Amino acid sequence: MAIQHASHHSSMTGQWIPSTCGMCLHGCGIRVQVVDGVAVKIEGDPTNPDNLGKLCPKGNAGLSRLYDPTRILKPMKRTNPAKGPGIDPGWVEIEWEEAYEIVARELGRVRRDDPRKLLCAIGDFQRIILWGWPAVFGSPNFFTSLGNYCGGSYHPVNGMVDGSFAAINDYAYCNYWIQLGSGDGFSSHLHVSGSTKRMADARMRGMKVVVVDPRCSPAAAKADEWIPIVPGTDRAFVLGMAHVLVHELRRYDRQFLREHTNAPYLVGEDGFFWRDERGRAQVWDLRVDAPRPWNDVPREAMALEGTFQVDGHRLRTGFQVWKDILVDHTPERMAEISTVPASTIRRLAREFVGAAQIGATIEIEGKVYPFRPAALNYYRGAQSHANGLLDNMTYKLFNMLVGNIDVPGGHLGVPLDHRGFFISPGEDGMIKPEPHQLHPIPPFKYPPDSTHLMEWFPIGFDAGQLNAETLLEPERFGLDYQPEVLLLYHSNPLWNMPETDKIEQIMRRMKFIVAIDIHLTESTQWADVFLPDRTYLESTLLNCLEPPVVTGHSLRQPVVEPLGDTRDAYEILTELAERLGFLDDWNDLLNVVCGFVANTTYMLDPDRRYTVEELWDRFARSVYGDDRGLEWFKRHGHAVRYRTPEETYMPYGDLRIPFYFEYVKRVGAQLRQQMEAAGITDWRFDNYVPLPFWKNSPVIEDGERGYDFYAITFKEALHTFADTVVMPWLTEVSEKDPVHQGILINRATAERLGIETGQRIRLVSPAGRIEGRAQVVEGIHPQVVGVSNAITREYVTNPTVRVKGAHFNRLLTGSMRYTDSATGGLESTARVRIEVID
Repeated sequence: MAIQHASHHSSMTGQWIPSTCGMCLHGCGIRVQVVDGVAVKIEGDPTNPDNLGKLCPKGNAGLSRLYDPTRILKPMKRTNPAKGPGIDPGWVEIEWEEAYEIVARELGRVRRDDPRKLLCAIGDFQRIILWGWPAVFGSPNFFTSLGNYCGGSYHPVNGMVDGSFAAINDYAYCNYWIQLGSGDGFSSHLHVSGSTKRMADARMRGMKVVVVDPRCSPAAAKADEWIPIVPGTDRAFVLGMAHVLVHELRRYDRQFLREHTNAPYLVGEDGFFWRDERGRAQVWDLRVDAPRPWNDVPREAMALEGTFQVDGHRLRTGFQVWKDILVDHTPERMAEISTVPASTIRRLAREFVGAAQIGATIEIEGKVYPFRPAALNYYRGAQSHANGLLDNMTYKLFNMLVGNIDVPGGHLGVPLDHRGFFISPGEDGMIKPEPHQLHPIPPFKYPPDSTHLMEWFPIGFDAGQLNAETLLEPERFGLDYQPEVLLLYHSNPLWNMPETDKIEQIMRRMKFIVAIDIHLTESTQWADVFLPDRTYLESTLLNCLEPPVVTGHSLRQPVVEPLGDTRDAYEILTELAERLGFLDDWNDLLNVVCGFVANTTYMLDPDRRYTVEELWDRFARSVYGDDRGLEWFKRHGHAVRYRTPEETYMPYGDLRIPFYFEYVKRVGAQLRQQMEAAGITDWRFDNYVPLPFWKNSPVIEDGERGYDFYAITFKEALHTFADTVVMPWLTEVSEKDPVHQGILINRATAERLGIETGQRIRLVSPAGRIEGRAQVVEGIHPQVVGVSNAITREYVTNPTVRVKGAHFNRLLTGSMRYTDSATGGLESTARVRIEVID
């Protein structure tokens, strides 16, 4: 295949070409060996400090994506009007002009009628600048759960705390690392190739790692200690440790809480800050034993704890409110919920606060910082739940108790991209909350314009899973239109969305579906027209996305001539924008998202078509100066460098970060008023609270309905999203690992149920069911079954890859009951019962 399709340019013979990996969203630096126009090997770029010359299995397998014999290399149209799983579309190849004409005609029809009738499923993270194309078209609709599945509650809370998009513990200085439901540093999440090296180095110097996870994951297997836990109860475990620090040990960083957070601010009985006649938040001034405006009291004179009476009103500090909440969150009570023994909760709390070295300092490059070398890190498994806001708030507050937010050794914010932390002054000396970093905060509207109700989640992430409810019951939500056309752009909603059967129902209603992708999937096989994109080894962009310790862009550039008759997704969308009559608006949007409005020298002209290289050359020059345009990047590969201490530590400076999330409560109160004015009386506001506490989730309550077990899904370094699961090289490796070959079940549980490895079993949840072969293991909680994402695909075109079909998302529910009412985060765990088939 490689010899047949690759060009033979002598200029490429025997070259090592620098580029950027596109096998996940983060983009490690790579170099590709090209011989006689054929890419023959991919290695990590040793000059790139992000991945330090390392590559994960996916990065090493990139050639099998470029030269996959099942790639679509020419536009195609459907000839069979029947659609559905397993139905042959009757594809025929067509020329680009015909493909564009068909797509422009169908999209133009709905745009003239009502542009909201376009549904969009977009999942190309590295080309995130293109995500705004549907908005310019006129559609607000987001028909995918990508992003929300993992970070629906995570990203907004990070943005509210320190203007970051993600978070990680300090690899350089942390000495005690607790990890909840995350593969950071071992198998997944932030820039795994470089992070595994940094984690290994930290452990070699003596850092202790404690992993809390329902499954003995790669992180758990390599940790100093693995603590099994019931899925979705990590918050209870951490609340129990917080109780120990506050009520039993009374060890917490009073100075940090008093000087760098709003924990001293006084709170009234209504849950809002106590303010004077000028609207200024009050603190208790210990010098005069009375409330005073926060900016009139020296920090050392502010009361951190206490309950006070003022003119008949009961006031407490924000810290005191949480202290009171924690009274009944004892290790014994939290142990009953999480199954982590109370003695373990107490021991880890003691170890953690001891390792934090409260009061210590460290000098780095001539500047003295607080030194807190203990931190709690977490990701999807610990917080992608129906109460995800409370989960994330709990973990942040626990870290704040030891004063480790954005200080050496502690819990560090990770910016979205090269722009760094989104930090600006807010009210009352606080950092301005930034829950929305991918698009502006949507104003409330009734009826809503979006099918995922973005207008009803003022601090939320796009809750794409709600399409399964809103589009099948539009009258419940006031939707006054029905979508007719679907744009699929490197997204597979039939794989990534909950309640697959309902997503199929929605797709059957579409009058036209267009797909921009490189291969056929569960979703793209429903398309009427398929527009073939180029792979990352044939395309151009500059990438900088969620880098944990570095900043700066790495260039993705073509290393071979594009195969077949494919085109870059940017060029496809730009062509369609011109044919549909909004090229000017498209260029205006690119001016905003690329930052050209800040330097008008590089702004795009409204009516001019720009090539992909022209666009990225302007972007490079706008960020790095005219001496570092695209040609410079082609030679050097990247401009990646380590972040400086000033860019990393305490980026909020003298601004305070939220300990008491009054902003969340205030936004919830405003939304309630707007809902009531619109006549909506059945919307939930239960998670718009300023402080976290324990309450049961609907998944826990499902146990009362006869669903005795918890089902989780997991991924490791072999796979990212759906497309890597069907790559032969990676499948060959994963099929040699038993954890990727069946539904994991604990040995004691299997013996009790009479189940042996290899038996076919069925998992039944309130939403659906899946089948697979049991894989009996020791390394999973007795109440839990696990499904690797390696066995979840139901549609495979490569004959060397077996269909395994245990599609986990069929078990999940996409309704509001299983969605965080404040953030829109979905519930990623299901309660199930186990049935033996044979």
